[in-house]
Amino acid sequence: MDTVKYRRNNHQHQHERIADKSLFFTKGEEIEKKIHKYYLVIALFFGVILSIWMPFFNEPDGVFHFVNSSNIVHLTTDINVYGEDSKWFGDQFANQKPAYQNGDYFKKYFETEVQKMPMSKLPRSTEYPKVLSYNFIGHLIPAIGVWAGYHIYPSMGMMIVCGRLVNMLVMTIGMFLIIKFVKRGKLLFMVVALSPVQMNLFSSLSYDATSMLLVSIFIASVINIVNRDKFTIFSLIRLCLLAAIIYLGAKTNLWLVFLFIPLLVFAYPLKKIIKSIIVLTPPIARRIFMIITIGILVAVADFYIAHQRGGFLTLIYKLFINFTYNFGGSDYSIFTSTFTKPLSGSNSRIPIYFSAVWFLLVGVAAFSETKFVKKSIISWTALAIFVLNIFALFVNYSNIGGFTGDRGALMGQIGGIQGRYITPLLPLLVLFAGNHRFVLGVTSRITVIRATIVIAVLSNAALLFDTLFTIFKF
Repeated sequence: MDTVKYRRNNHQHQHERIADKSLFFTKGEEIEKKIHKYYLVIALFFGVILSIWMPFFNEPDGVFHFVNSSNIVHLTTDINVYGEDSKWFGDQFANQKPAYQNGDYFKKYFETEVQKMPMSKLPRSTEYPKVLSYNFIGHLIPAIGVWAGYHIYPSMGMMIVCGRLVNMLVMTIGMFLIIKFVKRGKLLFMVVALSPVQMNLFSSLSYDATSMLLVSIFIASVINIVNRDKFTIFSLIRLCLLAAIIYLGAKTNLWLVFLFIPLLVFAYPLKKIIKSIIVLTPPIARRIFMIITIGILVAVADFYIAHQRGGFLTLIYKLFINFTYNFGGSDYSIFTSTFTKPLSGSNSRIPIYFSAVWFLLVGVAAFSETKFVKKSIISWTALAIFVLNIFALFVNYSNIGGFTGDRGALMGQIGGIQGRYITPLLPLLVLFAGNHRFVLGVTSRITVIRATIVIAVLSNAALLFDTLFTIFKF
């Protein structure tokens, strides 16, 4: 009897251990299933805080975005009333520092009523933006908030804060739905969307927030098609419609994602036809075709670059210099402006190690994903599009002397805070890292999720603290 009792108790003990182990793994699975909810809570919490407490014009070209948003709803404002003297570039917090330091910030920006002025007297944006343009579409959502703020109380402070809050709510809910319904890459979308640069853009009046949301919807659609390993006519129609919206409402560098449409057509419906053509074609003919095709593409690119930017070799040289030499400071660094530093000047004091951590998080999040991509051409195309986007930024911004100075322009230093144009295409990396042939992976995915939450809280808090501390003390 004692033996039977011992065995029964031992069996019960083993059952409890198994239950505890199952509970542990169930907890991890629950965390995985709730990624979209964690994103929503953190994004709304910091989104509201940044929308209310960040100084005005907290995004690149902040005055430009406020003016365009107010123009759309016919509330063109004379910002000279607030001492802004139409400062459209540089440290856009400079004119707000005295009000912060003297303690009359609320009275100056929230109690002083705006004065309308004719649109024609503005230094920029003197005309109503074209409806079918990213300037209009990208500013439409914040414009609704600006209009609401004006009718709550007609001050610039109320208009900007309400514009930020409306923009933040729409963008945050949109990203929440993307993370919820995308089948793969949920964690990578969460990492990118919670970075201080994106959180700051969502909590601003910038049209870059709309660009980010639109291209994220497109990338999520591509990921779902690849995960399903099936491409239908309805998938094609949906991608074409999204491409049309992005063409009208997003920045031009993001048009690179359109390359996925012909790629998916060739990789799925026309696969058998292409395969039969390849089999019937002699190897020497295939090599000649590839050489001619690549040669034509390189020649066209070289002609454009030579005409616009001094030559292909010059651009390669500038790329090499920019990634191997530190020009001093980090105000115009792609490294810092991709994740942690949304604007030069007052919020450029964020410790650089935050940027390193975010880059590491992106890599770990991408490689922690289940291997779901079966076609290598899709993985390599995703990586190529991501790299081409960086290449395009250097084509456009590496010789802007007004931002970098003559020395920086000559050597290839990129002009302006352009890292925010890299961030939207980062989710493409899950299509590269998720290839089933890649052995490299991350086993403790739950640890990555927890680390993302902690780092997102710390770095967004640092963004707000460092910005306000600099304004109050310096």
